[in-house]
Amino acid sequence: MKRKIVVSLIIAIVLLFSQYEVLLKGYARFFTIDNATSGMEATIVILSGNPETRIPKALELYTAGYGTRLLLTTERSWNFKFDQIGMTKEQEAKKIAKILGIQVKFESVRSLKGGATSTFDEAYDLLAFCNKENLRHIIIVTDSFHTRRAFFAFKKVFKESNIKVQVSSASNEIFNEENWWLSDRGISAYILAPIKFVVYLFSS
Repeated sequence: MKRKIVVSLIIAIVLLFSQYEVLLKGYARFFTIDNATSGMEATIVILSGNPETRIPKALELYTAGYGTRLLLTTERSWNFKFDQIGMTKEQEAKKIAKILGIQVKFESVRSLKGGATSTFDEAYDLLAFCNKENLRHIIIVTDSFHTRRAFFAFKKVFKESNIKVQVSSASNEIFNEENWWLSDRGISAYILAPIKFVVYLFSS
């Protein structure tokens, strides 16, 4: 009996190691949601974060006819003393659009609390903006590993509204769901993803 148990454990371990890539890919895919639909007059919202991935994706959606407006959320500065050193998010967006040869107007969403510090903050800022502007359909754009958590936060905040929320997944050239364990950035993104998601389950 003991021998059978040991043999079974050895077989299970061998199978686990032989299929580790399949498991790691499946794990990462859980965090990705990409459900944006075209043909509707949506408003495209670029969440704060990596401009090199999120802004190009938003512009791709815009030129493909997914939305008629481009919104930028307002993130709280890490240190207000040095705000003038770098570009604002709007300046970054305009520069990326110029590089891509796209002429478009970006609008900044005013923060309710002097700058968002979480996706929940961005959701509340957007809800207020949508109610003011009478918007009924938004597509939030964020990095792939952040899409499930962002979608969860927005659905939670927008629950009592009649506003349709969708999400679009932005990729990068360093890692994705198929190879994330091969780079430090990928490991950081996907190892922290479940921890952050659990915290969001109890946040509001």
